[in-house]
Amino acid sequence: MLQSSINYLQLDWVFLFKLTILKSLLILEAFCILIAFINLYLMKKIALFLFALTFGLAVYAQQKPVPISVKAGITFPKIKTLPDADALKGPAIDESNINTSFYLGATVDIALGKNIVFQPGFSVTGKGTKATYVNFKGNSNSSGKISLLYFEIPANAVKYIPVGKNKIFFGLGPYLGVALSGTARYTLINNDVIKADKENIRFGSDKDFKRLDFGGNALAGFQLSNGLNIQAGISASAVKISNSKDVYLNAKNLVYTVGLGFSF
Repeated sequence: MLQSSINYLQLDWVFLFKLTILKSLLILEAFCILIAFINLYLMKKIALFLFALTFGLAVYAQQKPVPISVKAGITFPKIKTLPDADALKGPAIDESNINTSFYLGATVDIALGKNIVFQPGFSVTGKGTKATYVNFKGNSNSSGKISLLYFEIPANAVKYIPVGKNKIFFGLGPYLGVALSGTARYTLINNDVIKADKENIRFGSDKDFKRLDFGGNALAGFQLSNGLNIQAGISASAVKISNSKDVYLNAKNLVYTVGLGFSF
């Protein structure tokens, strides 16, 4: 009798913990929607669709236990620009390299069919780039590191393929990101005068970078029978992330990730 009571309490604790994560996900998504409504009309429609879809499935998921995963890992981001960026039009990126960062987050698996799930979630993801750029008119060039931090909501469709007691999985879907913070560290070289500097990146419709980022992502990995998994992924912006018409011509995020997760 005592052992049965202990088992019941353990199951009840797990259910309450999962329910708390689901509710936290909805609150964080609501925050993203609030920000989206003060930005572009297209972004508002995308954000509202993702929120409504996740909200409906999450409410359904509260009626039964659902697998929850926590994850963390390393990101290898860079900022892609137009290949024909011309310094004659103003400062232009000459070379863009990876600026290593991190990510952490959580997801839930909501069954759609046999071995197919809808996997909404949230993550805090580091993005940015290491870059050099030139300015012909100012007879100057510089190098620097741009570090961006986003709160993201992915909404993936994931397929599991059983391999004995283990699983291979892969998936894809859209994501909505909200910029939380950003910094730029750079070294300016102008007429042989070298100057190091740092500044905070401003976000907004009339600032350095846009607050919202929207795009697509894909992932693949291997999960052990005990819930531990290793996964890799890629995500890319579908929209321009910068408001500048010269320095970051058509700038878009491109991020590669690798990390570990645990499902329970």
